[in-house]
Amino acid sequence: LFPYMTLFRSLGATYLTAGHIYETGCKPDLPPRGLNFLKEVCQVVDIPVYAIGGIRLEKQQIAEIQKAGARGACIMSELMKIS
Repeated sequence: LFPYMTLFRSLGATYLTAGHIYETGCKPDLPPRGLNFLKEVCQVVDIPVYAIGGIRLEKQQIAEIQKAGARGACIMSELMKIS
């Protein structure tokens, strides 16, 4: 997986999404990759990384994501619940 990340960069990618980081109803049978995975991705590439998967609007979770090195997070399911 990690060799592809440098390939994406060489093809012109300006950011990456990495996930799924937390448990999510979108992928109930697939275990999350977790914060260690996110940290590894952030250390391998020199472009911004955004966490995705099971992200909620919680300060603690966003802080964990940023501590792992991600620039930010993508929130989908949490926002779909309110629309």
